[in-house]
Amino acid sequence: MSADAVRRDEARPGPATSRGRGAIGEPGRGERLAFASGDIFVGGATSLISVLYLIFLTDVVGLRPGLAGSVVLVAKVWDAVNDPLMGALSDRARTRLGRRRPFMLVGCILLIPAMSIFWMPEVPPTSQAGMFAWAAGSYVLYATVQTIIAVPYSSLSTEIATDYDVRNRTNTLRLLLSTVSSAACTLLAGALFESYRSGAIGLETLYLSVVAGFGGIFVLTVLLSATCARERTPLPASHDRLTVRAFVAPLRTGSFRRLLGMYLSHSLALDVITTSLLYYTLYVVTGASSQVVLGTFIAVNVVAYPIVTWLVGRADKRAIYRTLLPLGMLGAVGVALYPAVWPTAGLYAVAAVVAIGMSGAQLMPWVMFGDVLDDAERATGRRNAGSFTGVMTFTRGLASAVVVQVIGLVLEVTGYVAPVAGEELAQSAGTQTGIRLIIGIGVVAMLTTGWLVSRGYPIGREQALATADELARRRVAEGAGES
Repeated sequence: MSADAVRRDEARPGPATSRGRGAIGEPGRGERLAFASGDIFVGGATSLISVLYLIFLTDVVGLRPGLAGSVVLVAKVWDAVNDPLMGALSDRARTRLGRRRPFMLVGCILLIPAMSIFWMPEVPPTSQAGMFAWAAGSYVLYATVQTIIAVPYSSLSTEIATDYDVRNRTNTLRLLLSTVSSAACTLLAGALFESYRSGAIGLETLYLSVVAGFGGIFVLTVLLSATCARERTPLPASHDRLTVRAFVAPLRTGSFRRLLGMYLSHSLALDVITTSLLYYTLYVVTGASSQVVLGTFIAVNVVAYPIVTWLVGRADKRAIYRTLLPLGMLGAVGVALYPAVWPTAGLYAVAAVVAIGMSGAQLMPWVMFGDVLDDAERATGRRNAGSFTGVMTFTRGLASAVVVQVIGLVLEVTGYVAPVAGEELAQSAGTQTGIRLIIGIGVVAMLTTGWLVSRGYPIGREQALATADELARRRVAEGAGES
């Protein structure tokens, strides 16, 4: 039987197997769009926190920058247990709705209450220690709810389709919505905060906009994804015991270790940009608008999406990831060194160079994730997507927390002074230099690391197709043996 025949056979509805699953055809456009909408939360909520939370803690709640960075670190240390555990639990779940969707539905119920506590601007404690404890506790609560949604959702991305090209199209659509949501949330969050700082809106409006506005959209999109998407890869007949060794088992897959390095490198570069951007436009190049900078990122990624989608079906994903990264590095240096007295139009042009350089890497890691899961299933006979996703989200969150902590410490060491009651405040030359160094050194270091790691990523297009075909033959054989 040819590989194409195998794929057509798998896509044809058939009788239930002894594992209690019937064969399901590949997802249509409606289901792919519904599934992809879930990443409006996953990408958007992460960016909302990245751009707004540190400055929210320093300039609204009133925490010192060093303590504010430590709040994020505490929550991400908790994720060292939370993310891998959720991945392992969803791998082992057996329900009428599948393994992943029940957790996403529970997360929908808990999300708004968690956000209402997490973004509370006037917390009961008034001391630095008390505010730190409140912020850390509320972040741990929110991080737990986010994990309940994000880890099963990301695992489902490898299971929604068995056909190699359909899965690629589904995940590039998902990542387009994630990218647009990420940029839009960053853009809107920046606009909200600048409106608050200028006195155009009050603290209550800021709070309700974040919790009810963003939170309401997030709940609706996750609910749509959880109710419309379906799993299609076969359930394993058994699973490993829930042990620490099972948590770290994904790291034994060499291709996954490389993909993890590529994913972290690009994601952390983006974290550096989003976390420091408001500080940069408020205190360094003061005539610039963070909304225009982020709007530039949105525009570039929207234009890049169809190009990258076309390339995924024809070119090596490794080349798509790394080819433009040097351009992103050059642009980051330009942003860091851009003179405050120059026209802001020039800054926006340099920001566009950064966005173009990062566009390929932004879409690739989660598209490549399915290939890594195929590689692991071929070698081990198991497809524990939840465990792999748990490791990715945990390391992403922990590394991001370290970045935020470093940014907070740089601000504190260089003498950052938080404004009081929306006052206009100029920062010292040392603080401005520190913000420039954060962007220049941070972004260049991360993108360089990603470029180097990608050179050793072992799965090219031909190997990915061969592995997908081998797994398709195995599944057909297993189904024939069980019938």
